[in-house]
Amino acid sequence: MHKYKKIILIFLSGILLSGCSSNMAAVSELQTEEQSETTMQKEWNYAFHYGSDYWAHYDLADSFIPTQEAYEKLVAQYIPQIETLIGAGDWYVDYSPEADTILVNMEMGTTPHSYTYPTSKGADHTIEFSQLLSLKQVNSPVDRALPHELTHSLLGNGKCFSNSLEEGICNYVCARVGIVNSDFYETYQIDLMDMLYCGTKSALEKYYDEDKKKEMLDSIGRGEGYTYAIQTDDGIIWYSCSQCFVEYLVKNYGMEKTMRLIREGKTEDDYQSCLGISFDALKQDWVTDFWQYEPMYTEEEYLQMSRSFLAALQSP
Repeated sequence: MHKYKKIILIFLSGILLSGCSSNMAAVSELQTEEQSETTMQKEWNYAFHYGSDYWAHYDLADSFIPTQEAYEKLVAQYIPQIETLIGAGDWYVDYSPEADTILVNMEMGTTPHSYTYPTSKGADHTIEFSQLLSLKQVNSPVDRALPHELTHSLLGNGKCFSNSLEEGICNYVCARVGIVNSDFYETYQIDLMDMLYCGTKSALEKYYDEDKKKEMLDSIGRGEGYTYAIQTDDGIIWYSCSQCFVEYLVKNYGMEKTMRLIREGKTEDDYQSCLGISFDALKQDWVTDFWQYEPMYTEEEYLQMSRSFLAALQSP
C-alpha cells in the first residue's frame, strides 16, 4: 500500500509546490471579484507568541521559514490572500467585530503533521490563532503547511459540519497561496484540477477494489469526522478526494455558494439550501464526473514532470 502513497505524494508535491502561478492567480481573481467587493476585509495588526526559540533549536536554513522574521512576514502575507481567495473577509465577526489584531501562537515540533487549535477571542481587540507546525513539513523549500493551517484558523477549525469539506477547502487554498518557486504550470501547460484528478484516480484505480473505491468516495463531503487516520495511506487519498470534491463545487457552483455551505451549513440537508441540489444528487453528479474525466496527460507523464520539477528545486 505504500506504493500509492508515494504516487500521491509526488502528485500533490507537484501541485502544491508551484503555489500561485499567474494562471491560478487569474482564476482566483475571477472567482473572488464579486465577493471582495462585499466583504469587510481588515488591515490587520499582527502579534506573535512562540513556545520556544525554534530557530535556535532547529536548523531551518533550508526551510520556507529560515528566520522568525520570514515566518511572520508570510503570515501577514497569507492571511489577506486567503481572505480574498475564499471570500471570507468578514470571518472575524464571529469572534470580535472590533478586533484589529491577530495574535498567532506558534509551536513547532516533531509531530508527523501540523495542527491548528480552535480560534478564540483574545484580550484587547485581539483574535488568537494557535498552531503546531510539523518540523517535517516545515523543512521544505516550499510552503504548503502554513496556508493550510491558517485557513483552518480563519474557518475556526472544526466549526464546519464536514471535516471533508473543511480539509478540502484548506487544500484548495494551499495549492494556490504560497511561495512561488517555478513557472511549473506554464512550462508544462498544466491545469491544477487536471493533475489532481489524474493522480487521485490513478491511486484509486490501481490499489482499491470496487467496494473500497465506493467506500472512499462515499465518505467525501459527508457530515462526519475524519473517516481515515490522517497519516495513513487511506488518509492521504481521503484528503486528495476531498480536495477534488471542493474543486468541483467551486468550479460548478462558485466560491460564494461553496463557502456558504462550509461556513453556514449544519447538516447534509444544507447542500440543498446552499447549492440548490441535494447531497445525494450532487454526489452522484460528482462521482460520474470524476470517473468520466479524461486528464490531458498520463500518469507516467505527470510523474516524470513532477520528478523533474522536484529535482530542479533540490539542485544547488
